[in-house]
Amino acid sequence: MFGPVEHPWFDPLWRRIVLVAFCAAWTGVEYSFGNTTWVYIMAAITAYAGWAYLVAYKGPDHADRQTRPRMEEDEG
Repeated sequence: MFGPVEHPWFDPLWRRIVLVAFCAAWTGVEYSFGNTTWVYIMAAITAYAGWAYLVAYKGPDHADRQTRPRMEEDEG
């Protein structure tokens, strides 16, 4: 739906963990302020990021890996 999430910058596991942890922390911030709508939005983003970057992420050696084209290749 959103296209491949694999990008060489996200290949180190620690970067993907930090991304998901940041989204989860932001969900907690919104919860502490009582912003119910933003809690649901950030919880959905956290769930998607956790699935995409921790569960379904294809590493650089995976045969089915697809990366997004670079900007200069896109402009053609």
